[in-house]
Amino acid sequence: MSINLKDFLILTKFTLSFAVTLSAVFSFILIKQRLSLDIIYPLLGVLLLALGVSALNQYQEYIDDAKMTRTKNRPIASGKISPNEGLAISLGLILLSYIIIYFSLNYTGIIIFTIVVVLYNFVYTKTKKTTVYAAVYGAVLGVIPPLIGWLAGGGDITDIRFLAIALFYLVWQIPHFWLLILKYHKQYENAGFNTVANTFGIHRLERITFIWLLLTIICGLFTIALFPIKSNIIFLLIILLIIYTLYSVFLLRKQHNYLKVFIAINIYITFLMLLLSINILL
Repeated sequence: MSINLKDFLILTKFTLSFAVTLSAVFSFILIKQRLSLDIIYPLLGVLLLALGVSALNQYQEYIDDAKMTRTKNRPIASGKISPNEGLAISLGLILLSYIIIYFSLNYTGIIIFTIVVVLYNFVYTKTKKTTVYAAVYGAVLGVIPPLIGWLAGGGDITDIRFLAIALFYLVWQIPHFWLLILKYHKQYENAGFNTVANTFGIHRLERITFIWLLLTIICGLFTIALFPIKSNIIFLLIILLIIYTLYSVFLLRKQHNYLKVFIAINIYITFLMLLLSINILL
């Protein structure tokens, strides 16, 4: 088996997987209120699992990926690596993630990771072509990384602060996914996907996505309220972040710049959680 670094990073969606891992780090810091070596195992576990399930997803969808301009150059779809090689890499990463998370959360971690694999690779991936509501499964998956970080930091999942974080990531996933549908719906349709754009229509989906974007911003504000801000600089940066995000969201209906709003809402959740984490460490 031979695969270069670039193809490995694309196969495992490394940038997205790393961003997913950051959410576990943020929630760990918010409950632990400091950085410690206890973060190493859950961080590596979440990263390896994210890499593994992403690679497995590309193995499952390489035929459809080859039909879309956006995805046709992925390693398996383009023939740079064989499907069997892609499957071996994905299963190896998932197995390694199981071993590592066991050292942090024991069987609780194993169960949670199994739920991720089942939901992502055997529910979400399989239902994307049959139901327009597959994004709901993806939204649930978005809560798992911060859950791992929270539990690894000794937190209780009934804590209102975690529930706020979970709601934030849950709600954010919906417009995150639908903005991609709005941007690439024709490619999805050509590949045989029955997207939510077909059900609602582009204009109606845009209006619904706009509402979900506002809900995401509100959930972020609710999360901020539960973690008192200590620094005026952090407070100012959060205000600027909120203004930037609101400005980008309100331009959605006017400019229909779906990719720009997609980037803005991802910046919002990432930098808001980063600023809250820095605030805790001050």
